[in-house]
Amino acid sequence: MSAPSPWVEAFAPATVSNLGPGYDCVGLALDLPGDHVLARRSERAGVHIVDIDGDHGKLPTEASRNTAGVAATQLIDRYAPGAGVELRLRKGLPLGSGLGSSGASACAAVIAVERALGLQVGKDALVEACREGERIACGAAHPDNVAPCIYGGIVLIAALDPLRIVRLPNPTPCHVVVYTPDHEVPTAKARAALPETVPFAAVAENSARLAQLVHGLHENDLMMVGEAMVDRLVEPVRADLIPGYRDAKAASLEAGALACSISGAGPTTFALTDDPQRAKALLQIFDDTYRMAGVRGEGRVATISGGARVVSPPLH
Repeated sequence: MSAPSPWVEAFAPATVSNLGPGYDCVGLALDLPGDHVLARRSERAGVHIVDIDGDHGKLPTEASRNTAGVAATQLIDRYAPGAGVELRLRKGLPLGSGLGSSGASACAAVIAVERALGLQVGKDALVEACREGERIACGAAHPDNVAPCIYGGIVLIAALDPLRIVRLPNPTPCHVVVYTPDHEVPTAKARAALPETVPFAAVAENSARLAQLVHGLHENDLMMVGEAMVDRLVEPVRADLIPGYRDAKAASLEAGALACSISGAGPTTFALTDDPQRAKALLQIFDDTYRMAGVRGEGRVATISGGARVVSPPLH
């Protein structure tokens, strides 16, 4: 009997999506803890999840019901039909946090599987596979978490069919204050809360804000970027799903944050500043405000980072 194939370990970072007016089309990767997935070639065809750690028993091990399993299956079906892999998931991101937890698992899986099987697949193809994992998680194959997770930095999803991803400049200096209240908001629930119709004037304002955001990034003008992070479509609805969010946002802006908004579906709240000392103060403000609302949580000061990557030694 041949020796089992070695494990390949990949890491995928936390992400912040939407960034105010960029619903489903803008996201960034953070230098925060993320998810790890280990993969190795198997003699059994298909994807087999061996175990999951860090999820408190909440995630299914059936590949067809797990974002990592679905993404890996998509990759194999298209680029290595008949191949088999085993996966081990190590969750570092809380579920339902708005930090791209489901997307991180999918991204780490495809990166690990690609290396384990010796494939050479472009990043857009990896994103496409991960989008199918997101469909399992929340019913929509949105790429605003998985695209920055695969590419790193800040990305704009300009089109879906065919997929068109545009990398945007990272503003410097930029400190992202991220705070996650202990209040789960499932992505499917947050998407279901959105209205079917919106005012034309709000759409026009969001379009202008998104254009301003992109221009501010190209100008490396973080103040302009902050001014652009105003959302009249999604945030007003999702804010009511997060106890304490409105007060936390008001307090952070009063204290000098350049922007404050909801990360993805929430409840994670993020703020931007170019001052590391102010970033620490904003983190304390988030903690104090949410605790006053009866919600505990934890946060960090982060920066924009690179994307998912293999972290184990090279295979020989």
